[in-house]
Amino acid sequence: MDDSTAELTDLYHEHYSGLLRMAVLLVDDGSAAEDVVQDAFMRVFDSRARLRDRDKALAFLRRTVLNKSRSLLRRRQVSRKYQHRLVQRESGPDESVHGVDRTVLADAIARLPPRQREAVVLRYYADFSEAYTAKIMKVTPGAVKAYCSRGVSRLSSLLRERV
Repeated sequence: MDDSTAELTDLYHEHYSGLLRMAVLLVDDGSAAEDVVQDAFMRVFDSRARLRDRDKALAFLRRTVLNKSRSLLRRRQVSRKYQHRLVQRESGPDESVHGVDRTVLADAIARLPPRQREAVVLRYYADFSEAYTAKIMKVTPGAVKAYCSRGVSRLSSLLRERV
């Protein structure tokens, strides 16, 4: 195994679960999130010769997960627009005490508009700075603040409805 492949393997072991959780919150589907993250790692693997800096590779991974999540959501939107039959979710909510809270929160996050959802997940779940979130989303830090403010406000009202 060459050095770049070993470095990518280490990156995978360290960041896979965090990237997966981020993708689940963005796309609201565990198996689709796994696909998104795996595709992102494959993209980095294909570009490993050009990505010599570990921090840049991780940033590339995060950006790729975000872009692939956006693409998946766009495809879903088009599919829903032209699909005439209803599709039910495969699994119901987790009935454990901790699972219900996570399910309620995940459902509320899924109901946010896409840009607000991205900003909230990146800022508060992934714990990125406003500047880094803005860089990933390709918007200004002020836009991130606005998306987060509106997203948190909307989440608050959605969660109050559930309580």
